[in-house]
Amino acid sequence: MHRALIILVCTGFLPLMGCETLGLNSTPRDVADPGPVCPATAVLSDAATVTKLKPGTSVPRVNPSDVAFAAEMSQARLVCHYNRADNKLAVDLNFAIRAVRGPAATGGDPPLPFFVAVIDADNNVVVKSLYNSQPEMGGRTANTYTQSVDNFVVPLGMDKRPYDYEILSGFQLTPDELAYNRTPRMVPAPRAAAR
Repeated sequence: MHRALIILVCTGFLPLMGCETLGLNSTPRDVADPGPVCPATAVLSDAATVTKLKPGTSVPRVNPSDVAFAAEMSQARLVCHYNRADNKLAVDLNFAIRAVRGPAATGGDPPLPFFVAVIDADNNVVVKSLYNSQPEMGGRTANTYTQSVDNFVVPLGMDKRPYDYEILSGFQLTPDELAYNRTPRMVPAPRAAAR
């Protein structure tokens, strides 16, 4: 009887010890703060790149030697400052730009204006801000640098939260630059696999 009692007591504690070892106990340990909630972010596909052509170049007949400057924007990284009490959101954005001087480049590098916009769940533009930017080439033909926008205010509607919106960025394009981005490019045909 005494032996059965000892076995019962020992086996009764084993599952509890296992839960503690596996971290399954009910008292939380260090819980990581997930940080403030940010909206989704993306680069508008038609405005992710900009190509500056030699003056007088016709968009449908562009030759690679007519390219003076080209740049591509990466998706923005966001740092959000959300005031729950007032339901206000301010965002710091950082994104990379890869810029290349082309064969037709002459003189200084062209400005690269860009935009940051907020859209709601119905794809309505809530706010759009334009920014002037000058490429940071550092005397090189090609360079990747970081562009920042600090304290961009996202206007939150009544009963809306940051995740109800999306932040879009892109280059502010002229009609010709947009037409160039929408012109299909010739893609080389894939080669047959060697046998």
